[in-house]
Amino acid sequence: MISSKEHLEETALEYGLLPFFANNVRGLSVQEMAAPGMLFGETTDDYGCWEWKGPVIRQQTTAYGKFFRNKAGFVSLELLPDFLNYRRAAYPLEPDSKEEMILEIIEQYEKITSTELKRLIFGSTSYHRQATDLVDIDAKRKITAKKESVPTKEKSGRHSLEGPLQKLQMGGRLLIADFQYKYTKRGERYGWGVALYSTPQLWLGANISKCDRTPEESFELLVTHLANKLPNISESQIRLLLK
Repeated sequence: MISSKEHLEETALEYGLLPFFANNVRGLSVQEMAAPGMLFGETTDDYGCWEWKGPVIRQQTTAYGKFFRNKAGFVSLELLPDFLNYRRAAYPLEPDSKEEMILEIIEQYEKITSTELKRLIFGSTSYHRQATDLVDIDAKRKITAKKESVPTKEKSGRHSLEGPLQKLQMGGRLLIADFQYKYTKRGERYGWGVALYSTPQLWLGANISKCDRTPEESFELLVTHLANKLPNISESQIRLLLK
């Protein structure tokens, strides 16, 4: 049972593909593997698995994001090239889409929160940093042109980026590189951490997506890997989780 951040990292590396919350593959989740009271640190002065995500992510031995049916989880660096190879083929990036715009911005910022993304894409006079501080003129022109192409109904709505962010993570083009926290004047941390988004190449290196297999071969490798780890689980369940 997971009872420390070191054990959380070890478990993620052992399984290679580890969702955080319970899913269609019974037993394969941090939630189900956490020691009693350790998922959110309910019965301990330590933070628990939910807050250990950040320290584990910073070790850069795993990738973390919404990789499993739009739910978060870990992928080991050993399996990540095949994971990216399959998912990028399964979830192609559409030209001139909001997803492409988000990636262009992140390439300039390296790490950014969804709140900052919203302000850059939809505009905000209260934003404390101007986009021109971090993007060049040509990039800004492209971003502006794409922003203007967004339908009026969408721009006047909730300005939600949740869908595009999920799609980019499921497609292996985006991950969570860390979490940003708020602090009191006394330096005490409070509230939930806010995800800092980056790309696999920016966070883990330019060659992280290099893979010599076809997407289909990569998918079969991932399925076989989990099937060997979970002999009592049917392959159909594993395939459903990984699609």
